[in-house]
Amino acid sequence: MKTYLLRIVMRDGSIGEHHGLYADGFDAVIVAMENFPEAKRISAMRVPA
Repeated sequence: MKTYLLRIVMRDGSIGEHHGLYADGFDAVIVAMENFPEAKRISAMRVPA
């Protein structure tokens, strides 16, 4: 598991960030999509240890 920073942009322009442990960036984005189906944009960036 690695730490990822997720940035979630909603349709109204608000932006949220979340740090979490995920197997990979793809998994991180899938989880965010499930939690925020109305998101306009989701990105994941690995945070170095």
